[in-house]
Amino acid sequence: MLIRDILEESVQKFGEVKAVKWLNRKEVLERSYSEILRNVISTRKGLLAEDFAGKHIALIGTSSVEWIESYLGIITGCITAVPLDAALPCEELIDLINRSDSEALFLSPKHRPYLEAFLANCPKLQKVWMLQEEVEDVPSGVYSINELRNTGINASADASCPSAEDIATIIFTSGTTGKSKGVMLTQNNLASNVEAVKISAEPGTAMLSVLPIHHAFCLVMDWLKGFSQGATICINDSLLHMVRNMSIFKPDIMLMVPMMIETIYKRLAAADPQIPKAVLAEKVFGGKLQTIFTGGAHLDPYYIDRFAEYGVQILEGYGMSECSPVISNNTPENHKPGSIGRPLENVEIRFENGEILVKGTSVMKGYYQMPDETAETLKDGWLHTGDKGYMDEDGYLFINGRVKNLIILSNGENVSPEEIENKLALNPLVGEVIVTGEDNGLTARIYPEQAVDRRAFVWYIMRVLSLLL
Repeated sequence: MLIRDILEESVQKFGEVKAVKWLNRKEVLERSYSEILRNVISTRKGLLAEDFAGKHIALIGTSSVEWIESYLGIITGCITAVPLDAALPCEELIDLINRSDSEALFLSPKHRPYLEAFLANCPKLQKVWMLQEEVEDVPSGVYSINELRNTGINASADASCPSAEDIATIIFTSGTTGKSKGVMLTQNNLASNVEAVKISAEPGTAMLSVLPIHHAFCLVMDWLKGFSQGATICINDSLLHMVRNMSIFKPDIMLMVPMMIETIYKRLAAADPQIPKAVLAEKVFGGKLQTIFTGGAHLDPYYIDRFAEYGVQILEGYGMSECSPVISNNTPENHKPGSIGRPLENVEIRFENGEILVKGTSVMKGYYQMPDETAETLKDGWLHTGDKGYMDEDGYLFINGRVKNLIILSNGENVSPEEIENKLALNPLVGEVIVTGEDNGLTARIYPEQAVDRRAFVWYIMRVLSLLL
């Protein structure tokens, strides 16, 4: 199975179903599965005509229909997509573009201020396509997405299908535990993960996509899994507007990290207790939300119980980018409180000194140009997750610790306390520092040296923490 197969089958089944909805100012726009495929094909043919077959192409931007169409245009041809975190500083994005050997770039209009820096510092970049219909006053080698699509429309040749073991995408880890690593996921890795996750939805089921689109969890479970079932993916334009957008798009299903769930609950808890829960649920959730799937970090069972009072079921799962990303999940039909679900049918699980090891068709090919790190993580085909856990008599998986001294935040990020402590301790203003994980967050206890300038001390601490986090 290839991603191209999944998309083409979806169009055959759900051609005129709305695939994507999004807000343009106050207007809701939409695009059907057939329309999405036409843009994917024209993008793919355009890239072939521009001689990018077999190369790496980066994407930088927040969720948009142009972003996902470009991504699919890349991976349904014989090209590797490199989605990058749009929230990273410019210098880090330059480093990742260069380390991934990307020779072209799709860039959102919001990141146009970075354009000159990319062109000046990424010597392999040949072309940049802005994710907008028209562009003006741009440097040489920069074009609009429409120009690429028009090239594809006028081209006769289409890209051949990739093979199952071709690298479809390279997804970089956060880098909070050391140098970020480029996770190489094949066509089969992604497609088998989509197929193995047994979550069903009726065509037209509304899914509000709120996670960063470059994350494997969002790409695979929102977009690829959603498309495989004919769902309508609604784009959340800002986390600040998430509750507003729930009332506009009225989602049936959402994927969230614990931090988002905790934020929404604060709004529920702050409401007038005299308001009936059913009324409040309709106001906050849009009136149709039934299920929230969550992962990336442990969620306090308290929130699962509280959301149930509002008619919303929260189901935890477990995964990592290296596994495309889902390893196990709870489903509406089969779930157990406190667990992270049963392993997918395409993975094997075993334990070594309490550590969870994973093997199967979803496990990555390796880290891009990092053979030592690959060998350390992949041993005899088994991926060492770094998580400790156990499986109960019913086949449900539980996590009870970490092999390494890492703190998992409520947004799903893994953070090394030692890295933060070492950075902070470099300055002579700092006498002692202790970083701990508390309530799915970080607490840093920082003690200054004697007789230091307090303002300088505070400025330094805030500066370092802003760079690290």
